[in-house]
Amino acid sequence: MCLTIFVFLLLAARSSAASLTFSNASPIVINDSLAPPVAAAPYPSSLTVTGFVGQVVSKITVGLYGFTHGFPSDVDILLVGPQGQMTILTANAGGQNRYSVTNLTLTFDDAAVSTLPIYTRLASGTFKPTDGYAALGYPNLPFEFPSPAPAGNSNSPTALSVFRNSDPNGTWKLFVVDDVSGDGGTIAGGWSLTVSAAVPLQIARIQTNIIVSWPAAATNGTLQTATGLSTQWNNVMNTPVSNSGHFYVTNAMNGASKFYRLIQTP
Repeated sequence: MCLTIFVFLLLAARSSAASLTFSNASPIVINDSLAPPVAAAPYPSSLTVTGFVGQVVSKITVGLYGFTHGFPSDVDILLVGPQGQMTILTANAGGQNRYSVTNLTLTFDDAAVSTLPIYTRLASGTFKPTDGYAALGYPNLPFEFPSPAPAGNSNSPTALSVFRNSDPNGTWKLFVVDDVSGDGGTIAGGWSLTVSAAVPLQIARIQTNIIVSWPAAATNGTLQTATGLSTQWNNVMNTPVSNSGHFYVTNAMNGASKFYRLIQTP
């Protein structure tokens, strides 16, 4: 039993990631009325992701271009993926006083150093998704994004990692609302989505063999192995076997730790 645990701890698999950026440059008008939350126009703003074969999301980032508003903390933005996963990009951020902004470029990235400011003026930059209501002690948003946003969106997380391991292909939707009356704005340059995706590798030990598998839709990959991440990688010469929608490669164990990766070619 100890040997089995030891072997699994030393096995690792990964695949090379491809990154593509998709954009919708049409302006988003942030409407305002005496009955918030008010949907922007269009609502939602959508873009279509295509071209990822047999791959799943490893990371995404979102860009907003030309953000202008008289009271930025009135603006709330929800991102919904093709399979229905949701994340709040921003809510109640950018100052609790009237800190108007003009023509900002905002990038949302889980790996950013900081969140959006809650009490001070917004500036262009890269930020973690930010829920200012949570920072003020609210358990979730005090309202729902109106339909056709999916129900239950008021307690969506503020993390782009919710899309990890999902199929990136399909329609992504950006829902923008203004939740307090008195000010409007625009996202004049629209928005973009940068998707990094990779083939999901699975690895298992069966008796004295290592089985590495991946979706058969990814037909352009070369499986490689190494004894360490900084050592030389060598192509696995065993021919993949196709079965039930996956490729399988069987390698005999030789007592050494193993790392596997799938290198994809265009």
